[in-house]
Amino acid sequence: MIMRLNFFNFSIFIFIFSITTNLYAAKLDKFTFTSWNKPDLDVFYHLPNTIDNNTKILFVIHGNSRNADDYLNTWIKLAKGQNIAIFAPHFKRTSFISFNTLQMSTSSGRIRTDKNLYLNNSIDILFDFIKSKFSLSQELYNIYGHSAGAQFVHRYLLMSDKPKVKTAVAANAGWYTFLDGSNFPYGLSNPPINFNSSNVRDFLQMDFHVLIGSADTDITSSVNQSNGANNQGANRFQRANNFFSYTQKIVDQNKLEFNWSFQIVNGVAHSNSRMSRAAAQILLN
Repeated sequence: MIMRLNFFNFSIFIFIFSITTNLYAAKLDKFTFTSWNKPDLDVFYHLPNTIDNNTKILFVIHGNSRNADDYLNTWIKLAKGQNIAIFAPHFKRTSFISFNTLQMSTSSGRIRTDKNLYLNNSIDILFDFIKSKFSLSQELYNIYGHSAGAQFVHRYLLMSDKPKVKTAVAANAGWYTFLDGSNFPYGLSNPPINFNSSNVRDFLQMDFHVLIGSADTDITSSVNQSNGANNQGANRFQRANNFFSYTQKIVDQNKLEFNWSFQIVNGVAHSNSRMSRAAAQILLN
């Protein structure tokens, strides 16, 4: 009888927990951004109880699983009690298949020719809309991306026109656009948009943090195996180290201003939730 009672109580607990979890997930707010010449963009968001002049703005960019709602839930928990508005755009696969390269190329290096779909400057356009829609007054925003989202973030900083970014974090990117002579998207040669040295200087001067998990060393089908990506290293861990080391070398050789940081998160593999905790130490402070 005791065993049955315990099992019964446990079943009730699981049932209630499941309902509570689903209700919590259902509370996520969402709007659809249509005020541009690109496909409609769903944006999940969470606002603090009170919006004032000190309310900060954070964009969270999902990985290739496109689970923007899960990413937002992770950051809601991390930012609990803080005066911060969080926005997680959902780049649907059907509309933004190459969001990680800003829709400018495939991961195998083929340049996409429809420039109307390019996502450089996209977050800034969304930022201006959000400020008006929610009466937010901050002039700058923070941005975080994991995996494919980290690819998006670092290319966005590089390829956009003076983005209004205060602090950016790219965690566990699968591969990078190096500041070398490789063809875009692996390097800076033959970019699909107008691009010059001022873009690079602005990029290097940003408060940008490259994070990589020390255990993110697997080589799976989710890791880009193109020649251009493999030239950067065998796995995400090697590629992150090589990206930062090469950038540091360029900076030292040319005596450029450099405001980046590099952090290895010990014991973490390809986990957004665990990398988000490390990023929160930077972005939520």
